[in-house]
Amino acid sequence: MRDIPFRAALFDLDGTLLDSLGVWRRVDATFFEVRDIEYSPEEYSRAVQGMSFSEAAEYTVRRYGLAEDPAAVAAEWMRLSAEEYARRVPLKKGARAYLRMLKRAGVKLAVTTANRPEVFMPALEQGGVAELFDTFCTCGDIGDANKRGGELFLLAARKLGVDPADCAVFEDTAEGIEGAQAAGMRAYAVLDPLTHACHGELAAHVDGAVSDFDGMRRYHRFPENRRRCAIFTARCEGDPRAAWSPRPDDIILCADAGWQLARRLGAKPDWVIGDFDSSDAPAGENVVRVPVEKDDTDTMLCLKKGLAMGFDDFLVVGGFGGRADHTLANLQALHYAARRGAHIEMADGNTWAAAVSDGAIAVPARPGTLSVFALSDTCRGVTIRGAKYAVEDAELTNAFPLGVSNQFAAERAEISVREGTLLVMTCREEERGVRSEA
Repeated sequence: MRDIPFRAALFDLDGTLLDSLGVWRRVDATFFEVRDIEYSPEEYSRAVQGMSFSEAAEYTVRRYGLAEDPAAVAAEWMRLSAEEYARRVPLKKGARAYLRMLKRAGVKLAVTTANRPEVFMPALEQGGVAELFDTFCTCGDIGDANKRGGELFLLAARKLGVDPADCAVFEDTAEGIEGAQAAGMRAYAVLDPLTHACHGELAAHVDGAVSDFDGMRRYHRFPENRRRCAIFTARCEGDPRAAWSPRPDDIILCADAGWQLARRLGAKPDWVIGDFDSSDAPAGENVVRVPVEKDDTDTMLCLKKGLAMGFDDFLVVGGFGGRADHTLANLQALHYAARRGAHIEMADGNTWAAAVSDGAIAVPARPGTLSVFALSDTCRGVTIRGAKYAVEDAELTNAFPLGVSNQFAAERAEISVREGTLLVMTCREEERGVRSEA
């Protein structure tokens, strides 16, 4: 089994990264129904595969004799699809984990699609992968031409600064595969259930074919490096040595004055990000200076940096105490990470917290209380085991603190939520210990 055999990966979206072909089937059905036109969904989908939006609209007007402007047709498709992309289009199985693995391994990533950014970006944001891509290329960038000639893929390679021979393209259509090979790139077919009639044709002309992204293990190693990203904040109420047990391969990000705390613990920052309103910028470090007036907190900027680097395991050191609004902002950052499929904890030596979204977490017994709160409006299917007050398939809301001040009744508590995001916290009941503040 060889290492990753490419330096850049170019991904189609619909039917490849996004499980969206059903959306377009519904859009097509609505479009033709309001015009009282009979059509074959399979034949029509096959006909427009690989076309740009403009080409597909022109084909549709011509094929069905519509007295409509192709631009108006394309605009109607965008209107019909926009809400579903923003709310109901999931990633393909294994897509997020595969993208993050490639990013951690240093592979550059690009989107190459016939779709429009205003349609697909909400789906990528919702799926927690938008920040992973180094560039986005659409057929609109090459004059609304289709993918068959390979120009779209060559544009992406130029933007990434990678030779086409070192690029791999992931596609679900024969036209996309043909374009990848015309550009001199590797081609991998992602086989969608809605295009099963074409699977044999696709698999016969590619470097590999998969039904989900975990299947890429057949073609290259998946580096098992699950490095943790530790984010040091400016304030740590308790003993930071109790909050952070260093790992040899931790990457260290520091929010503003958090670099002082990291250095005091013997940790060398990899990046220091902040507006430096609470400390001077350190000398001799990778420093990102941002304006004081900004939307993101310094801690959130560090979290976004870690996510963009492909990390999905985070520890925030400190984060509690001081101004209440800062603590709440940091807890919301946990929610942000959990909604993007990342594991994230925050600890200061006295208080520990983690957010879990549509999943489960095991919490080793700690001195003090165990509390569970709803970060989402409603959390359904909440189960707590290994605690004094156990529940099964309960419902929690963020308007009532039903889960506060539980106690451990076993060596660990098992907590899960079927739908929604939970905040799980443990707090020492004894008097606060040593305060360490940068």
